[in-house]
Amino acid sequence: MALILQTVDGVVANKFEITDKPLGFGRSPANQVHIDDLAVSNEHAQIFSETDKEGKETFILQDLGSTNGTFINEIRIDKEELHHNDSLRVGWNVFTFINENEVDLEKTREIKKSWIPGVYYTKDK
Repeated sequence: MALILQTVDGVVANKFEITDKPLGFGRSPANQVHIDDLAVSNEHAQIFSETDKEGKETFILQDLGSTNGTFINEIRIDKEELHHNDSLRVGWNVFTFINENEVDLEKTREIKKSWIPGVYYTKDK
């Protein structure tokens, strides 16, 4: 499952799930992500999914010819693939892209006590 989190000062304000239909961003109320901000175009950007040759689902952010641009990790884009934890900016609104299929959970490490008092270490296997 993939979703967009809208954050305000680092706190999640809204969540938007990405389905098989494009997720639209813009000032127009017809958009799924309605942003009432004059820095945002009526039809500003959209996120849609594509399936590559190996059958892996990818998510694409596309600017729809907006006046002020669409940004991924503060780089202006026209059409770009999204990756887990990417930061998106539409106008002055910040979103985080979450793709649970890309999350790589690390293995838990075992903490070992050394012969030196108060010193601990981990050992990679």
